[in-house]
Amino acid sequence: RQEKFIRAGLANVEGALRDGTLLVIIVLVVFLMNVRTTAITLTAIPLSILATAIVFNAFGLSVNVMTLGGIAVAVGELVDDAIVDVENIFRRLRLWMIGGKKENRESVVLAASQEVRNSIVYATVLVAVVFFPIFLMPGIEGRLIIALGSAYLVSLVASMAVSLTVTPVLSALLLNDSSLIGHEKETRVVQKIKERITPWIYWCIANVKIIGSVTIGALFLTVGMYYFAGKEGIPPFNEGSMVTMVFLPPGTALSTTNEYMTRLENAVLKVEGVRQVSHIAGRAPADPHGGSANSSEMQIAIKPEYEKEYDRIFSDIQAVLDRFGNADFSLGQPITHRVEMLLSGVRAPIVVKVFGDDPANMEIAAKQVVAELKKQKGISNARIQQNTVVPEFRIYVDQNRLAEYGLSPGPVASDIEMGLMGDKLGQVRLGPASVNVVSYFDAESKGSMESLRDLALPFKGAESLGSVGDVRIEGGRNSLDHEGGKRVLVVSANYQGSDVVGAVGGAKAVIESQKLPVGVTLSFEGNYKSQKESSQRLAFVFIVGVVMIFGVLYHAFRSIPITFLVMTNIPTVFIGGMVGVWLTGGSVSLAHLVGFISLAGIVSRNGIMLIGRSLSLVQKEGLPFTSETIVKATLDRVVPVLMTSLVTALALVPLLTSGGESGKEMLHPLAVVIFGGLISSTIISLFLTPALFYRFGKEAAMRSSKVESTGF
Repeated sequence: RQEKFIRAGLANVEGALRDGTLLVIIVLVVFLMNVRTTAITLTAIPLSILATAIVFNAFGLSVNVMTLGGIAVAVGELVDDAIVDVENIFRRLRLWMIGGKKENRESVVLAASQEVRNSIVYATVLVAVVFFPIFLMPGIEGRLIIALGSAYLVSLVASMAVSLTVTPVLSALLLNDSSLIGHEKETRVVQKIKERITPWIYWCIANVKIIGSVTIGALFLTVGMYYFAGKEGIPPFNEGSMVTMVFLPPGTALSTTNEYMTRLENAVLKVEGVRQVSHIAGRAPADPHGGSANSSEMQIAIKPEYEKEYDRIFSDIQAVLDRFGNADFSLGQPITHRVEMLLSGVRAPIVVKVFGDDPANMEIAAKQVVAELKKQKGISNARIQQNTVVPEFRIYVDQNRLAEYGLSPGPVASDIEMGLMGDKLGQVRLGPASVNVVSYFDAESKGSMESLRDLALPFKGAESLGSVGDVRIEGGRNSLDHEGGKRVLVVSANYQGSDVVGAVGGAKAVIESQKLPVGVTLSFEGNYKSQKESSQRLAFVFIVGVVMIFGVLYHAFRSIPITFLVMTNIPTVFIGGMVGVWLTGGSVSLAHLVGFISLAGIVSRNGIMLIGRSLSLVQKEGLPFTSETIVKATLDRVVPVLMTSLVTALALVPLLTSGGESGKEMLHPLAVVIFGGLISSTIISLFLTPALFYRFGKEAAMRSSKVESTGF
């Protein structure tokens, strides 16, 4: 029952959302050490989720695993804008109290909020613009990603609105004089952090070539890690159940199929973790998934306590199938099979379609494909679509004899067709229903060669079929499928591993180097084609996103050099992201790639805050462009940079753990990349960005100070 998978997925994502919120609270308490500032910051979470629910309700969107997952991924980011605002307001109020309270407190709050307002707006806009092209993704992958991205973006925009409106108001109301008593100094955690990183920032400024070279070297290693990593499409679901398609030889009687399936069921039930097994043998022709009596579908339910052992159970069931002969198998999961049907029209992850005109040549090519697929690690159950020669009656009408009687083949063929296949004569009423009345030959008249020859025809001189033609028993294909106007023969296979693209790609390279029969062409589809096409689309989306980021940053800073300096943070996300990929299996899926795209916008916030503060000190406060000024700007923003990165990263921990649980299949790889990328980019940005800005940004900073202020 798909209900169990849906309920389990929703429960797991809701739990991750709850646990992520708790981790966010812990980070805020550790850094702020103030109940009121923590409470003000946390209001962004419920208000943002409420706004998201209102928007979803207004547009008729549903709450599902993907939309809840989008909020779970964003829960740490929901407080980022509020953190930046509250931290700066609290810091300014602390300085205001130490300086003798020369200004009105509300004015200080307003000025402090306005000081970081542009950083908040531009940071959110960057995340939005880099995510926007994803909404143009087609296919089943696009449907999944768009659902996740919709909730993610709506909640982020809502959090920005909260930080620009509710947060300053609550700060003005709650951060009174009594709340500032005892907080004249920064917390011990913040003081220790600043003490430790200050000498390192100075060292990086003095040795920018060294840290730059190390970063570039790490990026080259990251490229190698991606090249050698496995590649897969949509991460496999953990549905808590499996399904096995069984294909016995064509012509197998229904009773024989049921007997075979009973023996197979008893063997599968002995696998540890299997709760229940059932099967369907054959399907009616009108069924959307119709099948003949030789085919069967076996459903396998897994015990809930064994769902985390999916890979082991899959392998054990596959071992049982390998022991049973005389049949072809396809092992998968119910919903996954439906997704595979949408991708290629075949219920299997690996699909190779053989196109041609001659069935014999197509069969030869299909056997070549199967042979190479079986050599690849992780590929199992490679099979050719049942396209065997079966005995059939063939009627050859003699046109010369028909001509003697003044007949043409058309009327004779039409009459035979009506008798053998049935002809609708009309309808009769049976209660409220209308029932068709169909006329056709009885079974005795068409069940043997003699009876077919004796079939009466309503033509003068041609009293029987045998008088105008011959009836023969010959071999014929049990099925002939067409696609795109050409005959097609399908080769399919299962895969259990982490590099379906590499496995299929290896077989493809060998097959293409071999000589195929004349007139035969191959099309490699399924997850292989899906991953290839989706990766290319996401690469294009990433490039478009980076271009849009450049445009937004240039609008913010009015300087190409400063824009490039901010964007230096973007490549650093690949370092931590790929380390995370290798620590969790070494395979890159489409969900990982979406994580890299979202990071491009997230990490730009750090560069905006660090460089924006340096520009503010130089342009507005008149400080000289020196290493001391750059260090001061970095220390002024180190707390919001660390806090925003930590809450975003730690809020993903519930999604990092138990990644195989239902509902977390798409979210786990997304969280792995964002978590690892945030760690690497945050650490590097705190040291590399100030060093690069001091080395290359002086001229741009001095020039921009003479034109209209950028707002930072």
